[in-house]
Amino acid sequence: MISRLLIFDLKGKIAHFRKFYTSSSSLSYAFPPRTTIIGIIAGILGRGRDTYYEEFNANSCKIAISIKSSIRKMIQTVNYIRTKEEDGYTTAKGVIKRFIERKIAKYPTPVELVIPKDLTEEIIYRIYFWHQEDGVMNGLGLKLRERKSIYPIYFGGSEFLADAELIDEVTGASIKESFSKQPIEICSVLREDYIEELLFEEADTLLQYISEKMPVEFGSGRSVKRNEDFIYEKNQKIIKARLKIPYMELIYKEKKGGTNIKENIAFMEW
Repeated sequence: MISRLLIFDLKGKIAHFRKFYTSSSSLSYAFPPRTTIIGIIAGILGRGRDTYYEEFNANSCKIAISIKSSIRKMIQTVNYIRTKEEDGYTTAKGVIKRFIERKIAKYPTPVELVIPKDLTEEIIYRIYFWHQEDGVMNGLGLKLRERKSIYPIYFGGSEFLADAELIDEVTGASIKESFSKQPIEICSVLREDYIEELLFEEADTLLQYISEKMPVEFGSGRSVKRNEDFIYEKNQKIIKARLKIPYMELIYKEKKGGTNIKENIAFMEW
């Protein structure tokens, strides 16, 4: 029974969420996979690398994500530099020596980047988060209110710094689990196996859906426990579908004293 939910935005200027099945070209998802989101949350809370997978497993933790800004993708070629131990990069002296000798091996690699359509704006992903442990919810809520993080937040790569902003915390009657045999509007990305029927028109507007296969959970050693297919609307509109599963009805305020926002979301795990 979910009776409390933290809603917060992740914001940044540029992102790269590498698709696990790419090889020579680094393609990017349009939004962070669940494994990336829990990594960001674990970093905010100060969890050690690869220590939090069980704490944030699909039974203990529920996450939904909505793309709240207009985005596009572009390809840039990045020069990766080989810095292996056998090449003398274990000491500063070794690095300087390789640089002076011009023996730095460069590997030009096409990298797909996610950027805002309007470069004066930011990429915004809205996260809806629940955890069964009150300590995790309280700790994350406190960090978000203080705009603090134990480890830096970044969008896929350490060069792509991001920020987290608490939007609201919903409880009680403001969050309700519902089920409908009729088509409903979902603002979050949606797992394909949740869908009974997908509609492609809304108010004389053609809806365009894109499917992404991405990891949902890691096991020990960063092994992927399972992958799922998710869809999102290409132009950041709602998804209209008839679902096989219950969904969550939310009422919250985006700003203090602002008007109520009503949204339907579906968690990435069920």
